[in-house]
Amino acid sequence: MALRRVTPGLKSKTLATSRVRKNSDIDLLFKPKPGVVNDPVYRWDPRSQRMVLVEGQMVGDVYKKEDAAAVVQSVENILLTNDFEKPYLPYFGANIRSMLFETVENYTEELVRSEIIKSVEMYEPRATVMDVTFWDSTQQLPQGMVILREQIHNSVVIKVEFQIDNYQESFVAKVNMNRLR
Repeated sequence: MALRRVTPGLKSKTLATSRVRKNSDIDLLFKPKPGVVNDPVYRWDPRSQRMVLVEGQMVGDVYKKEDAAAVVQSVENILLTNDFEKPYLPYFGANIRSMLFETVENYTEELVRSEIIKSVEMYEPRATVMDVTFWDSTQQLPQGMVILREQIHNSVVIKVEFQIDNYQESFVAKVNMNRLR
């Protein structure tokens, strides 16, 4: 005979709830927040043997990117990272800087596009790539882009349009790649 454990106050039916997860990351510009928002409250921490901030905001905290802005910053970071630039993740990033200004025989636009899509899917699971477009000096300059006249022949603008999970609209990450020599 099997016994059934009964806990008072609980029902036998399992209830599933959803949890909303907020995307956040530090802003890579590292701009400090101005001043203390409210009066700080400190308490003694016996483990660290020093006073610890309990409430308030210390001067020097950096801004955070939240929700969609954090994902857009992450996609731009993937586009700008080459192989072996990130410790312990040697193949993190799209590695497009190494491909951009090579001869046509080595790399094609489709190869660069597929590398971008593959790396964004691998390292940013919150984003789904919808389109990757390129601009070079043979086309008209996109609105809002400022490139020095002497650098216009050595520039490529990569625009990645993607959708973030749980968002209806699409987002764009733009990266301007310049060859300096």
